[in-house]
Order: sequence, then structure tokens, then C-alpha cells
Amino acid sequence: MGPIRRLFRLGLGRPTVEQSVDWEIEHYLQEQTDRLVEQGMGPAQARREAERRFGDVVRQKRKIMAVDRRRVVMRKRGEFWDTILTAVRQAFRGIRRAPGLGLAVVLTLGLGVGANAAMFGVVDRILLRAPDHVVEPDMVRRVFVEGEFFGQHSVIASTTYPDVLDLRTIPEFSSVGAVTGNNPITLGGGEDARQIMATRATHDFLSTLGVQAQIGRLPGADDDRIGAAQTAVVSYEFWQASLGGDEGVLGRTLRLSGNDVTVIGVAPEGFTGIDLEPVDVWLTALPAQYAAAGTDRFLESRGYWWLQAVVRLEGESGREAAEAQATAMHVNSRADRNSDPDARVLTAPLIEAHGPSASDESRVTRWVTGVALILLLIACANVANLLLAQGAGRKKEVAVRLSLGVSRGRLLREMVLETLLLAVLGGVVALAVAHWGGDLIRAVLLPDVLWTTSPLGGRVLALTAALSLAAGLLAGVGPAVQSTRADLARDLAEGGRANRKGRSRVRGALTVAQATLSVVLLVGAGLFVRSVFEVRNADLGLDVDRLVQASLEFRGESVDELEATEMYAQALEAVRRVPGVTYAAGTDMLFQWASIEHISVPGLDSLPVPPGAGPFAYGVTPGYMRTMGLRLIQGRPVLDTDTEGSPLVAVVNKDMADAFWPGQSPLGQCFHIGDSEECTSVVGVVEVASRGSLEREPLLAYHLPLAQTGQPPAGLYVRTDGDPREVAAELAPVLRSFSSRVRFAQVQTFRDLLGPQTRSWTLGASLFAAFGFLALVVAAIGLYSVLAFDVAQRTRELGIRGALGARRTTLLRSVMANGIRLAVFGVVIGLAVSLVAAPYVQQLLFRVKGRDPLVLGTVASLLVLVALVASFGPGLRATRVDPMEALRAE
Repeated sequence: MGPIRRLFRLGLGRPTVEQSVDWEIEHYLQEQTDRLVEQGMGPAQARREAERRFGDVVRQKRKIMAVDRRRVVMRKRGEFWDTILTAVRQAFRGIRRAPGLGLAVVLTLGLGVGANAAMFGVVDRILLRAPDHVVEPDMVRRVFVEGEFFGQHSVIASTTYPDVLDLRTIPEFSSVGAVTGNNPITLGGGEDARQIMATRATHDFLSTLGVQAQIGRLPGADDDRIGAAQTAVVSYEFWQASLGGDEGVLGRTLRLSGNDVTVIGVAPEGFTGIDLEPVDVWLTALPAQYAAAGTDRFLESRGYWWLQAVVRLEGESGREAAEAQATAMHVNSRADRNSDPDARVLTAPLIEAHGPSASDESRVTRWVTGVALILLLIACANVANLLLAQGAGRKKEVAVRLSLGVSRGRLLREMVLETLLLAVLGGVVALAVAHWGGDLIRAVLLPDVLWTTSPLGGRVLALTAALSLAAGLLAGVGPAVQSTRADLARDLAEGGRANRKGRSRVRGALTVAQATLSVVLLVGAGLFVRSVFEVRNADLGLDVDRLVQASLEFRGESVDELEATEMYAQALEAVRRVPGVTYAAGTDMLFQWASIEHISVPGLDSLPVPPGAGPFAYGVTPGYMRTMGLRLIQGRPVLDTDTEGSPLVAVVNKDMADAFWPGQSPLGQCFHIGDSEECTSVVGVVEVASRGSLEREPLLAYHLPLAQTGQPPAGLYVRTDGDPREVAAELAPVLRSFSSRVRFAQVQTFRDLLGPQTRSWTLGASLFAAFGFLALVVAAIGLYSVLAFDVAQRTRELGIRGALGARRTTLLRSVMANGIRLAVFGVVIGLAVSLVAAPYVQQLLFRVKGRDPLVLGTVASLLVLVALVASFGPGLRATRVDPMEALRAE
């Protein structure tokens, strides 16, 4: 009976583990029962005896089921790994059959994924991650004021100390802190002096961020009061590099700009405050500010916007109410001032790139991230094209394997796994590209950011792995599906030549897509390169290419105006003796700084003021115009004879001359400065120069002999006849050693001063150009591979045409025409996309239109030229097809 039951059950399908155990137990009990019956027992007694000898059926069943389940799992696991290993071996076999194609896929994916990984390291630091060591950064917000300032609507990040006190009274803010900008400060003195970066902060700034000291303590309220000894928290990096990582640093005194400062703590490694620039020393704000200012205006006036406030919210729900209270306090406190009554106080995320003060670099970074993704899409399209070509060539092989019984699913797995293996190898290449590219971007294009992680940090590694696998699947699944769609009879007979036109259309479409995306990238690169060119050639009204700026810092508690004037005079004599210096002059206002004094003009009741504002006053020494490269339009410059006691004179710029004395000569005209009763006569007119920025807008400015202002110079300008960097390197030791009263001399070329303003365009031009070049190379390789494979597939056709008398030039033109046609389609679509995207990128450019015809025409011509070059090789191969060999091979 048992065997019959088991035989009958064979047709019911594969039993479950529990059914199999039940059957085996029943079979065993039945055999034991039959044996006992043969020994003389009755059937019922024999059954009971068999069950007794077997024991607890339920418990035994559980034990047997556990063993069976483990056996089934192990069997399935073995089958799975056997399948994988078989597929891997088959995949490696496929790679060995076509090593050239494998290398092309690995390098293409490596470049595409590596570029994205390198950019992710930048994006992660600038756009995604809050500054290090900030506790619950989502609850910390920056404070901004939006309104009308100097006739323009803007959002500013600065505030005043009384406004900070107001913010501390708002209950929705659990903590309020404030910090100044990052500024250089002199450490030590004399030849060993050097400048480090210092930030001044209120005592509650660090606690508002939630940061904890590495060693020591953070500032308290007693450290941040007038009359308190100056204290400092040094950065971890400064502690290690300059203080030797000495654990006994607490209580040590640093000499900073002539003041003794006591170290009370060390910040944690990588801490930069609310920004990303490295900070060496954190000073308490009030004692330091008072030591520098010697007056209470920084504490009591709402006109000195010298702090950046940050607040920690009690809860997100109270943010709008807190902003409303802060706005009311801001407006009411300025009711008696000429300020905007509609001004608003806003709070924004701690990550600067997410707020209204996002830098141009962060905006460019967003665009370049999109560019990197486009490059990855081009790489995937190129790989898909290569795999489609390979699949078309393996059509007969696939048909043979299918006819031998291999399932289509197994072939799909093998082909996709082969691509994934290549993608993994591409990921290894991508890591090398990400490391090298990340280091280059950090060092050259974003040197002011403190990078706290390696270019190959954990997040970058994870992204690289994910992108490699995703790119492998994206590029591999489609060609694998296409390759396994076989018509066995046709493919076995024709060797994969069937349906060549349909597959060629797919590869052609992918090639057009590559060309399209390449055009978009190259247009972006061209626009940024033109912006950099415009920046380099911007007319600032000054000849900046061989100009050096220098300023002195003196020893001692105070240096009076007479002493400062005498030392700058000595400095000018020393500078003029340095080889390579052609002219030198002093001024009381360095680049980006200017003084505004009330002036009145006889005969004018009101003075017109252009958008650039003013009039700005500059005290200068003789030779200033010649040193700065300011072109003299009329009259004369400031001379040695313009001294104290001589008639007051001024050299005005052209905008001021046209505004105050239109239609008449300004020479001989005069104006009163401040409350002076003596009229200052205009003796010269110079062209309009930029006041510290690359955009030269209309502004009023005049230059006074420094000897007549009673002010000492604030710095020197030096014109060189050679490389300004070399001359600056020689000037620095001369200026630091010519007098024992000099603590430090800062010397910079004018190009370095303008560097921060040009960085966003340099960043955009460099990365767009690099990615555009890579995209162009990848697209050229893709076009070449498509045409080369097309020629290989058309060997029989080309041979027949050659046998019928077709000329070689005709065959060459037919192949190259196909390549040019694909490129032209891509160029047309790419230019259309670029024209649509132009308004969005316009704001990132400098004096260049987003639809610049020169850039568009150059890119179109370049793509067509590259297509010609890429098409020539396959076209030449088509002319060398031997008709007899081609026909004999068939």
C-alpha cells in the first residue's frame, strides 16, 4: 500500500518539507507495524508498539524537518553559487574574446563615474553637509536683513551689536551668537612674523553651534567683556602645525598684532565655524574689537554692521514668529534714521549655499554637477553602443547556444553580468580618477575651503560603487535584451546580418545623443572660457597686470600720524631701489576702500550721484596716477609741490567732472570738502577706475595730495617692469626689515587681490572645459566604433560595389557622409538645447551672452571637424575591402 501511495503522489508535484517528513514517518511506522504483525501481533497492537518504539512523533518530526530545511537551503545556496560562478566564468570568457572592447568599456565608465565621484566630493562639502561639529545643524540658522540699502534692494548677512542684543530677547531663540568675518592677523614680529587667519566671536557663538573643545574650554561671558584679558581658542590644525600639538598649550601666550592673547582651548579637528574657510584662532569679540577701535561705537551704534548673527531655534514651528519679532525690533530701532521701513529680518539654513547669500562658486558647482551627470550619460550611451555592436557580431553565437538548449534567461544573465564585471573594473579606474581629480579641484580651484575628508571618503566610495553598478545595468541591459532576441533559422543562416538596419538605427540614435550632450557641455565650456577671457581683459581703468599692493603693520601700542608718514616715506625709498620696480606711490585708501566726505560745489544746490555712489576721496602721493596706470585726460596729476600750506588741489575723475561741471572745463573749478572754508581747486581729470570690483560702474571720485590731508599712507602701490610675483617676493623681506618698527608687511599682486572675484568663472571654465573635452573624446570614440562596425557588417555589400566598379572615393564619401549626418543631427539638437538653457546660465557669466554666436558657431564647427576625423578611419577601411576576399568569405 505504501509504495502505491508514494507512486501515486509522484504526479502531484514536488512536496513540501513537511509533507515529505510526514510521508517518511508514516512509511517507517508502517514498515515496523508490518514486521511486528509477521511476528504474531495483531495489527492494532503492532501499530501501538511501533509508535511507542519511535517515540514522540511531534518532537521527532520537528528534528527531521529542521535537518531537511538546512539541507534544502544548502542545496539552493550551492545551486545559486554554481550558477553565479558559471556565469562569471562565461563573462570572463566573453571579455577575453574581445579585450579591446572590454578596455574601452572600462575606461569609458571609469571616466564617467570618476568625474561624478570627484564632483560629489566637492558637492558634498559645499552643498550637502553642514560645517563639521555643529550639533543639530537644522536648528541653527543664519540671520539676514532684506531691504533697501544705498538705493538698491539687497539681502545682507551683517548686523550690529545692538541688534544681536535684541535677538537674545526673543524666546523662540534658545541661543544667539555672532561672529566677524575671517581676517588676517600677524603672529609674532619682524622677519619671523607671519599672518594667520583669525575670527572674532561673541562668547555664546561656539555654544550656539553646540561645539565642544578638544582640550581646554570655550569662552565664557567673563572673557567677552570690556577690560577682560584677551583669550583665544586655537584651531586643531593650528595647534598641530604651529604649536606642535603640545598638551600644555593652555595658558600659553600668543603675540597677535602686538597684543598678548592667552590660549584657553583647542577647537575640534576640522571645525571652521559657520563657513568652510580654515580659521587659525578664535578671539573673543569685544576686548579685541575695543583694542582695535578704542571707542564704543561698535557696541552702541546701529550703523556699524560688523557682525554675522546665528541663532538656534527652540523649535521649527516658532521660526516665523521669531522673524516677525526680530523684524519689528529692527524697524522700530531705526525709526529716527533714514532706513527702509519695509526691511525684513530673515533666517536661513546654516549651509550658506542654501541661503540668499549663496556664493557664485556654489551656484557654478550645481551646474557642474549636472555637467558631470551628462558626461556619465554620454559614457553610458557609448558603452551601450559598443555592446550593441558586440551583440550584433555575436548574433550567430547566441543562435547556436539557444538551439542547443541554453535558456534566454541564462544568456541575459551572462551578458548583463559581463557588463557588470566591466563596470566593477571601471569603478576601480573611477576611484583613481576621483582621487586625482578631487585633489586637483581642491588645490587649484577651491583653495580657500578646509577639506576635512579625503577625496575618497566613505560617502564617495559608496557613490562610486553605486554609480558603477547603475551605469553597468543602464548600459548593459538594453543591449543584452536586444542581442538575445533571436530568430534561430535566420540568424544561423545569415550569421547575424539580418535586421542590420534596425540595429544600426539604434546605434545611430545613441551616437546622436552623445553628440547632442557633447554640444551642450562644450557650449557651457565655451561660455565660461569667454567669461574668463573677459575677466582677464576687463577694463578697470587701471593697468593691473604689473601692479603690486603693500601695507605695513607697526610695532608698539600706537604710531602717530607723523611717525607713520615718515616710515612710509622710508618704505617708498627702499622700494624704489628694488630691481624691477619702475614706479611706486602711497595712498591712504587701498583697493576696495575709500572715504566719503560731504562736499559742496559753488553754484550747485544739490549734487547728482550716480549708481556707483560717492564722491569717494583718495589721498595720494606724487606719482600715484602713473603707478596705477590711471590715464590723465586733462590738466596735471598730484605733484611734489602740492604740500601742506600750498593751495588745496584735487584731481577728479571724468564722471565727477561731467556730473558737477557739464559742458564746461573742470580745470580751475573748485569745491568745498566737509566744513572747510577754503575751496579745493581742480587741477586734473583722470579716467574712471573700478573701486574694488571687476564691474566698473559710474562713480564719483577725487584724489587729494596726501600731504594736504594730514593723513598718513595706509599702503603702497608698486609698478613692475617684469613678473609682479617675482618682484613681490623681493619686496616682502625689504619692507619687513628696513625699520625695526615694522612688525609685518603684507605684499600682494593685484591679480591675487582680484582672485576671489574671478574664482567662480575660473571654476566653471576649468570644469566645463575638462568635462566637455572628455565628452568630445567619448563621443568621437562612439562615432568611430559605430562606423567601424558598420563597415565590418557591410563588407559583402562594399565588396560587391567594388566589384561592380564603384570608385574608392565614392565608398569613402558614403561612409563619411553617414558619420557627418549623425554628427550634424546631434549638433542641431544640442544647439537647440543650449539656446533653451541659455537664460538659466546667463547669471553665472561675465559680460558674455548665453547665446553667444561665436561660442555656438565654434562648438558646431568643432563637432563637425571631430566627426570628419572619426569618420575618416572607417571610411578608409571601406576603400580597402578586397571584393574577391569579401565574396569568398561568404
